[in-house]
Formats: sequence, C-alpha cells, structure tokens
Amino acid sequence: MDRLQIANGWTPARLVALRAEMDRQGLDGFIIPRWDAYQSEYCVVADERLAWATGFSGTWGLAIVTRDHGAVFVDGRYTVQAKAEVSASHFDQCHLYDQPPELWLSANAAEGQVFGFDPLILNPVVHDQIKPALTGKGATLVPTSANPIDMAWDDRPENPVKPAFPFPVERSGENSSSKRQRLAARLKASGIDLLVESQSDNVAWLLNWRGDDVPDNPMVQAFVLVDAQGAVEAFVDTRKLGNDPSAFELADVTLSDTSLFLERLSQRLKGGETVSMDPKFSPVGAAITAREAGSKVRIEANPLTALKAVKNPVELTGLRAANRRDSVAWVRFLKWLDAEVTQRPVSEIEAEEQILGYRRELDLFVSPSFRTIAGSDANGAMCHYNAPPEGGAPIKQDSLFLIDSGGQYLDGTTDTTRTVCFGPPSALWKKHYTLVLKGHIRLASLRFPEGTRGYQIDGFAREALWAHGLDYDHGTGHGVGHFLSVHEHPQRIGKDPVMAPILAGMTLTNEPGYYEAGQYGIRIENLCEVVADGNGFIRLRDMTLVPLDRKLIDPDLLTADEIAWIDTYHARVRAEILDLIQNTGEAEWLIANTEPLLP
Repeated sequence: MDRLQIANGWTPARLVALRAEMDRQGLDGFIIPRWDAYQSEYCVVADERLAWATGFSGTWGLAIVTRDHGAVFVDGRYTVQAKAEVSASHFDQCHLYDQPPELWLSANAAEGQVFGFDPLILNPVVHDQIKPALTGKGATLVPTSANPIDMAWDDRPENPVKPAFPFPVERSGENSSSKRQRLAARLKASGIDLLVESQSDNVAWLLNWRGDDVPDNPMVQAFVLVDAQGAVEAFVDTRKLGNDPSAFELADVTLSDTSLFLERLSQRLKGGETVSMDPKFSPVGAAITAREAGSKVRIEANPLTALKAVKNPVELTGLRAANRRDSVAWVRFLKWLDAEVTQRPVSEIEAEEQILGYRRELDLFVSPSFRTIAGSDANGAMCHYNAPPEGGAPIKQDSLFLIDSGGQYLDGTTDTTRTVCFGPPSALWKKHYTLVLKGHIRLASLRFPEGTRGYQIDGFAREALWAHGLDYDHGTGHGVGHFLSVHEHPQRIGKDPVMAPILAGMTLTNEPGYYEAGQYGIRIENLCEVVADGNGFIRLRDMTLVPLDRKLIDPDLLTADEIAWIDTYHARVRAEILDLIQNTGEAEWLIANTEPLLP
C-alpha cells in the first residue's frame, strides 16, 4: 500500500467513520495536516492521514473536517491536482495562502464548538493562525489524546522498523561530537537552555546516522533534546540500532523510547528555562508541554537547521560527484526517450522506471530522492504529479513532456527537471519554454551580496514571464541535503518572505516554470551550490550537468549574453561528463545536443 493507493481508495464512508470517532471524543471539527510528527512532507504509509481522509495524494496541504462539512487547503503546486482528486461535494477546495484555514474557520465555525488537533503533528505557526479565528467565533481549539483518524482507519499499517546505519566521517566531513559542540555554542550564545528537534534530517546530520524509515529519505525517525552543553537525549526505536549501538557516535547520547518524548521533556523542565523550537518544523505539543512546566518558550528559526545548511568541503565534494554521475543517467535516459518515442508511445510509468534503471547502474546509488514526476502534456501542468501504476498518459511524438527526478547517493542528493519535445514544437511552446529559460539564466547569472534573502532575488527568475503577463505559483528554489532530504531548509527562493540568509556553501535549486492547466507544463531545474564571488558577493554554480532541449529554444527571444550562457553551459556539460559515457551512441547524442545554439 502506498499514498496513491490510499488516496484512490477514498469513499465517503471514511468521513462517516472519522466523524463517528470525532463524536466519541466530543469534537465538532478536526485539523488534518499533511505532515507527520517529525514535521516532514515525506511520510510513512501509516502517516498518510490526509490522503486517507480526503483522497488528495499530494505531499503538502491541510484539511479541516467538521460534523457536516470540510475543506482542503493546498498551495499552487497542487491546485489542479486537488480539483481532480478531492470530492467537491464533501470538501471546499481552497488555496493555502489566498484562502487560508483561519478565513475558512471564521466563516464556518460556530460558538461553543470544539476543534481538535494532534499535538505531535500540528506546528506552532498553524496552531497560532487557527486559534484566534476559533476564539473569535466563541469556539475552542484543543489537543487530542488520540488522533481520531488513527482510531477510524481500520486497516492502518504499522510503522516500519528498519535498520539505521552509521554515516562515517569520511563521508560526513565532521564527527558528531564536533557538530554537537558547535550547536551548543550557538545555543549558549543565544541564551537557549534546551533545543527541541523533531526534523529527521537535522537529527541524522547531527548524530551522523542514516536510515530507511521513509521511502527515498535516508533518515531515522527520531526526536532529540539538546542542551547548551551539547548533551543530547535521542528518542528513537532502539531496535533500529541493531545489536551493537556502539557502532554509532552515541557515546555521550542518552537513548529513550520515542513514545516518551513529551513526558521526558516535561520531566526535564523545572521552570524558568528557555526552550527553543522551530515555528514550522516542531510539534506544538512540545511548546504546550514546556509552557505548562513554567519554561519560557521561544518559537524561532532553528539553529541546527542553519548549521546543517552550510555544507563542509567533504559534503560539497560529494554533492558535485553525485550530480556529475546522476547527469550521466539523465543523458542516457533522454537519448533513450528520443529514440523510443519516434517508434512508439512511451508510458509515463515506463519513463519513470527507465531513468531509475540507469541510476541503479551508478556507483553509490541508494534510491530515488523522491517519486519521479513524469508528466506528459496535461499531466505536466500538475507540478507534483505522479503516474498511476497502470501507466499514465502516453508520451508521443507530438507531446510536451516534463520530468522531475533525482537520486540518493552515499555522497549526495540530486534533483533535476527537464522539459522536452520530440517533433517540431509549436510557437507557443517555444515562447513559453524560452521565457522560463530566460528566468533560469537570469538567476544563474546573478551576482548578489552574501546574506541576501531568497525572496529578494525571486523576481529575477520571473521577470521575463511577468513582462508577458505570465507567472508560476510555486517557489523558485529550495535547499537540497547531503544524502538527506531533497527539500532542505531553511534556504529558499520564492515570493514568500523566508528570512534565512543565503550563504556560501549552501545548495539551492533554480527552477522557474510555467503551466497551462489541462495542456502542458514547463520547468527547468538545476541543482546549484552557492559559491563566493569576491567582495562579499555570492552566486549560484550549477552542479546539474544535463543538456537543455535546443528544439524548444527560440533564439529570437534571447539576448547575446543569454545565448552565450547556454553555449557555455553546454560546453561545460560536454567537457565534464563525456568521459563518463561509455556507449558510442549515447556519446554522439550528448555531443549533438551540446552544440552551439546558433550555426
């Protein structure tokens, strides 16, 4: 069973069962975030509560279910998908930012009603947005002792118990003790007595371990508490550590069972301590527990997240190598797809399996970094679309095809998107693709001061589209981990005012796009490292080395500098990966597709 199967199995009977359990708990409404107790968008099957309750299979969103109504809230990546998957008879469909949950509650909650939430899943930001809306209507928001979905979901799977493994310093570049001391110094300097951490990628980085708890995410689900002396208490199912926990860097780490997390937090606090936790990536139940113990709670940007985001030289070397190898899989795949589509339609699921097959032949490959998004024609307009098991739409000679795919390697994580066609493209395809490419080049060429926030440069990637009255409703760039999460925080490029500074050593994707609902989608994504560029300035340097589709480029819409950028990029692609291509036909394809744009 996976998320798609859970979502596809939705019937109104699930709402009946959920409402019956809500009634038993005295709830008039229940808040259902997509994420799990570790505040991750990538969940085990047992945590796919949003898919179970609504039929929505996306990886980000929120729902509210009341006794007689409901609403689903998604961002711009999922508006088309949500309309296709969620019953409009049972749920209002709302934009997460334009029509946020607090507005819906202001219109739909009534005096005396009680709305519940799971205190380990809801984060402080959403809690503090929703609560005033309910209070203003005379309703209340209360934590539940048991998640009503878990009670109503008869065939809910068990959580997996998969083995963790040490991540050696030869790959991590720094031992766990050193990381803990650096973190402790930041906590002490900020007046923090205790840090609450629930993000599995942060825990994995800090403790130098990796695992397989969540598909495509090499992490161990665990909570940690870190004090200002660097002492760590880790809450984990110790069965995952095997018979010899001494193989891990845990000499100064106390191990406790996951179920004891909030209880131990309460026991450790005597009152008056300053406890820090992230506004978006921590359980609000921890804040409630700390306040009840008389501690001062600071909801603020997580210092551990910031430490992890700046890669050390070993991590950067690994990421470059992983992306170089991964680019070979891309070249082999694109050459194969070109040849196959001229002979027959190729299904989306076949394309997904083919690029995975090429990755499996590469050194140090572990898994995909996320489920490949392979969208032909109209499916490409759904930013996070996944092909169904039966195959999905055909990729034909007259198709516009978007594929967003990445890999997890022991030395790094990758994430790349290409949009391609197979016959002569329409003038409109070429126009939209070239406008997206202009935005990609603009950001790739930008030199900006270190410490700039992502929202301050996001407009550069949209400028060409804006000039034609066009835009896209998703972020322009996100961080990527070092054999960790493909969506790494805090760095981000987007319209929303994320305040994390962009620093040399971080990673960021560069991925503007454009989408015509019901017709096609276009996105061009490279993974980049942030590098110093002198005098306190930085820039993005591509780690992805995959040719662009030259058929879709309209040179008449490009400046001389933009054409020079494309030719320089393609020359670098050829120079850096041609020696890794063993097959003569694949090498010839790479050479032909990295020729100068103009004769």
